[in-house]
Amino acid sequence: MDNLKFKKYYTRNLPHFQPEGAIFAMTFRLAFSLPKNIKRKLSEEKKEFDRIAETLTGKELKVFTNEFERKYFEDFDDFLDKYSKSPMWLSNDEVASEVAHSIQFQNNKIYDLYAYCIMPNHVHLIIQPLKRKVGEYYSLSKIMYSLKRFTANSCNKILKRTGQFWHHENYDHYIRDEKDYTYQMNYIIQNPVKAGLVNNSTNWKYIWIRDRYTNEFD
Repeated sequence: MDNLKFKKYYTRNLPHFQPEGAIFAMTFRLAFSLPKNIKRKLSEEKKEFDRIAETLTGKELKVFTNEFERKYFEDFDDFLDKYSKSPMWLSNDEVASEVAHSIQFQNNKIYDLYAYCIMPNHVHLIIQPLKRKVGEYYSLSKIMYSLKRFTANSCNKILKRTGQFWHHENYDHYIRDEKDYTYQMNYIIQNPVKAGLVNNSTNWKYIWIRDRYTNEFD
């Protein structure tokens, strides 16, 4: 499918950017509708960003964009952590194990895996797409399509249900340097603690972190 081929820029509902050889923090969630007030809040934040961004250039625009992306994502992720009306299928150990196994299965095949954290209604990943034999990198859209398609089928079987399992959209963040990389890693590690699920991240069963992760940008 042409829409799953590698592209430096691509879009669905959100704009996406995939530089060759880059590392990405990915977040994807279960299928459920956002409350109208949350949709409105996120839409208003984006409109305000667009309004201010039009007045900025160069370094100021870059700094403002990075700060906005971080706050926008953290606000949304905080909502996911607290939204008790969403499905919590990933709280099922068998389902979470299936997702974890599927994430690990493609490690060193189509991407290098640096970390994942499976929360009750969403998943965080840090990955680096690998290069195909033909020279192109695996696209984020292809990686996520394959992962979500397989796990949707297998997890639905476990739960004895049918219908959409994952929300179609993914959030991806291009990690630009070691400072950003360390921040994203720490965010993933602390997410279960921030959400009030455990007192220490080592007590959360579905976190996996690659060793010596802080050296990736040396």
